[in-house]
Amino acid sequence: MRSQIAITRGGVTKASTGKAPPDGGVLARRVNGSFTISLHRKVSEMALIQLLRSLRALDPEFRMTLDTTDRRHEDLTRRQACHRIALQAIGIIERANESLFMSNIELFSEAQSPSMLRSENLLKLASLDLAHCDAPSALMKASAADIANLVSVGQNRSMRLYYLAIPSDHVWPSPGPRPGTPLEDITGSAPWRWLSIIYEAALAIQAPLFQHGFLRLHGGTMRPFQRIIYPITPAGDRPSNYRVLTTAELMESPDLIII
Repeated sequence: MRSQIAITRGGVTKASTGKAPPDGGVLARRVNGSFTISLHRKVSEMALIQLLRSLRALDPEFRMTLDTTDRRHEDLTRRQACHRIALQAIGIIERANESLFMSNIELFSEAQSPSMLRSENLLKLASLDLAHCDAPSALMKASAADIANLVSVGQNRSMRLYYLAIPSDHVWPSPGPRPGTPLEDITGSAPWRWLSIIYEAALAIQAPLFQHGFLRLHGGTMRPFQRIIYPITPAGDRPSNYRVLTTAELMESPDLIII
């Protein structure tokens, strides 16, 4: 059995009969038991985000091949593929805004906690065991953990992300959206777009993430930061009940609140 779809540069999914991804887009092909995703050499941020959303429907352990410009990655799980795709999407916006932020994102494992992660507040979120909780139970556990500066992100039925809870006194990014405002409606702001890609990555990877790097506060020097991103995506629950919980910290100025 053969089937395939293409995702255009603008993030539109459509049926395809081509043998290569469209300009700036993605081609996903299934032939018998083999599933291969091919990325155009100039794949767009929007195409990668739509790909992450599409791959959410697959089991986390579903196996696939990911063809990128410089390498072919075989026998990846859906989770591993989404991690690589997310890094590429985040890399696109970071290269375009390297004077504002740069980072790396790792899968977090409590059994192999990164040695650089020493923030007690970030560890509170990272150490929660929410894997087998439904959404209400997971949110209750997170609330009981008393995590400072906790951000909650939801999505509507159209997979548009929006903030449910956000610290009102944050210093970065600025200005902030009101709760309920879709993130994609915040136009012209690279930091908010960067954050939205990180949340999309967490929902697709379906595992806690540890992000670390540098960001610039309002024209000042680049400062080191760390962030934990914890998706709540219970099996069998409606996607509109999914959440992303996250908290971040400036390592040299933990009293300054960032999203």
